[in-house]
Amino acid sequence: MNELHSKFGDRGLLVIGVSDEEEGLIDDYVQKLGAKFPIVRAPKGMSTYGGTFYPSTFTVGPDGQILTAPADRMPADSYLEEQLAGVSLAPKLPDDPRYDAVRQFWEKREHRKLADYLDKMLAQEKLGEEMRAVLTTQREELNKRIERQSARVQTLGQGPDYTAATNALEKLARDWKGLSPADAAEKELDRFGKDPAIKKELAAGRALEKLLAAHDTTKLAQARKLVDELVKFRKRYEGTNAATRATDLQTQLANRLRGD
Repeated sequence: MNELHSKFGDRGLLVIGVSDEEEGLIDDYVQKLGAKFPIVRAPKGMSTYGGTFYPSTFTVGPDGQILTAPADRMPADSYLEEQLAGVSLAPKLPDDPRYDAVRQFWEKREHRKLADYLDKMLAQEKLGEEMRAVLTTQREELNKRIERQSARVQTLGQGPDYTAATNALEKLARDWKGLSPADAAEKELDRFGKDPAIKKELAAGRALEKLLAAHDTTKLAQARKLVDELVKFRKRYEGTNAATRATDLQTQLANRLRGD
């Protein structure tokens, strides 16, 4: 976990440990490990969150969606890279009130306003060298992110999970409104809405989201019911990406219920 924190912490990955052990044991663990991430004591943590073995790892998206559960084991770095592609943290700025506007634009994801502000400031001939250097660095960082998000639009447009892609593209269109990534995202969303095959995938994907949201898998009875419902779902939406995902989820959940 320390390695994940060191590798992805600055990119927006928040690592939090949850333990049901006694405080003394947790303290000893922290001291021996030199934990660089917060650890919370939750006496009923394993049962509450559906943990089945140590460590049980969950990956939670910024929207609160559970992306991976303990049965998936530890997510690969490549998977985390993919999820962090949509995270945009404010780059470091000097602790100086002169940069408060820039900081706020980053934090509010007002990228178009940020671009306009930086261009306006950098166009001033009497701008001090120190401030010009800082703002130039900020503009260069914004340009890099615009390029990355534009490339991400193309990747999302390739599917095969068009439901997740639609969610990501809609968010991207909001965050980058007025700039090229948003324009590209809108075009992809428009294409999705006109393609019969993609519309079929979207309908299946939305149905799967609704099915999963209706079941609390930390409760044994609901977990068992979901396994049965996933079998029905797979047959109904056979041939779609959502059906493939349902099969994987069914297998993972069934293994968890058996204690594998």
